[in-house]
Amino acid sequence: MASNNKRDRHWVYLDSANDGEYGWKYIDQYMKIHRCNSRGEAIEGIIHEHQEMQNELLGNKVLVQQIVAEIKKSLDPIRLRTGSTERSVAMFRELLNGFIVLHGMEEQFPVMDVQSDAIVRAEEKIADQIKAQQVYRNSDKYKRLKRGD
Repeated sequence: MASNNKRDRHWVYLDSANDGEYGWKYIDQYMKIHRCNSRGEAIEGIIHEHQEMQNELLGNKVLVQQIVAEIKKSLDPIRLRTGSTERSVAMFRELLNGFIVLHGMEEQFPVMDVQSDAIVRAEEKIADQIKAQQVYRNSDKYKRLKRGD
């Protein structure tokens, strides 16, 4: 450890060396491992390591944010395509249904001209959920959350 010319004396009260995992027991172990000349030097070393770990943690948080931003760039088009695919599948289903009915193939497939109320309500519910999600994505609250405000 680099030593300063000026040192202050302070009293520090911690658990005894025989009690607990931390306190003087931890400092004494740190002294042995790092060959410190005094408990003060050990405490300075522990503080220095703590500051380095805090800086590393902050750097990791920034790295995570950068990774998320990059992944999000890749996922956004996929999400858009998925929504488009769902609409395309629903449209294809309707076209296929129309084709089957038009060509008199109803007996060959379990196709009904009239949809049950349950199907109609389910489709309305899904459409409402999709619309609500689109409205939420366009809201200021969602945009602030994405930015991290």
